[in-house]
Amino acid sequence: MNKYIKTDIEQGITFLKVAINNALADLEEGKEKEIRFDIPLPLQLIIKCAEDRGWESNLIDDWTNGWEVDYWYRMIHPNRKDYLSINGSLLWGNTSLKIENE
Repeated sequence: MNKYIKTDIEQGITFLKVAINNALADLEEGKEKEIRFDIPLPLQLIIKCAEDRGWESNLIDDWTNGWEVDYWYRMIHPNRKDYLSINGSLLWGNTSLKIENE
C-alpha cells in the first residue's frame, strides 16, 4: 500500500475523533440539543470517543431494525442522569447524536 494512503487514513480518523469529541462536548455542555451529520460516521468510533469521555454502553437498549443499515444505540454516563442517543443509517447517509433525559 502506498505510504500516503495509510497516513491519509490515519489523519482522517484523527480529524473525525476531534469533530466527534467537539460535538459530544457541545451536547454535554448544553450548547446543542441534537447534532445531525449528513454523512454516516463510524459507529465504533463514536462509541470509543464517548467511552473516553465517561459514557458507558447500555447494552439492553442496543437495537437495529433487522436490515442492519439503521441503528439506535444508547449510552449512559454514571455521573449524569442522561442517555447519549446515537442514531444513524448507512443507507440514507446520516448520523445524529442527542442527549436525552431518563
